[in-house]
Amino acid sequence: MATEDSEFVRRFKAGDETGFDELVRRYQPRIHGLLYRLVRDSEDASDLAQEVFVRVFRALPGFQEKSGFYTWLYRIAVNVGLNHLRARRRKKEHGASETQMDPEAFANLPDRRTPQADWHQTRLRAAIGAAVAELPERQRAVFVMRQYDGLSNDEIARALNCATGTVKAHYFFAVRRLQELLKELKGATALNREEQESQHEVHQG
Repeated sequence: MATEDSEFVRRFKAGDETGFDELVRRYQPRIHGLLYRLVRDSEDASDLAQEVFVRVFRALPGFQEKSGFYTWLYRIAVNVGLNHLRARRRKKEHGASETQMDPEAFANLPDRRTPQADWHQTRLRAAIGAAVAELPERQRAVFVMRQYDGLSNDEIARALNCATGTVKAHYFFAVRRLQELLKELKGATALNREEQESQHEVHQG
């Protein structure tokens, strides 16, 4: 654990709550970012981040420092995010997916770095984010932790309290599912383009 983190934890355990304030100041943006990538809703992510730090405040006196503080905090945040996703899924019966992918996100993607290319890249990133949002909870968590937060399989396994092989399997199926979703999105783009061209031909005729 980083020296400063250890010092803040000790200060808090000794009754100085400013130690906790420093930990929140340091890690709140990162925890909010993690939760947003998991739940894809900024307001929910803010509420969940607050819940995470409430849990940390209550549990910190018993924190034994066998792992780094951030590793411990990260594990709590992932669990809070997964619990939220499960609860949200239970509330949804068989309605539409959480986030609708834009089939035009892949249309006419330029190859060069131009303002138009930047705009299309923004839309492409949004489409990928929407595809990630359609993954099952565990697959989504593994993908986010590995691709966005740069955690190793072993670190993810510790965060999720599962075997490394299970993490590898979740990641494999997540990548395969994303490939399928994005392929469907490209196909939808091509169909939309063909439909527009056919309508144009009809009007021209």
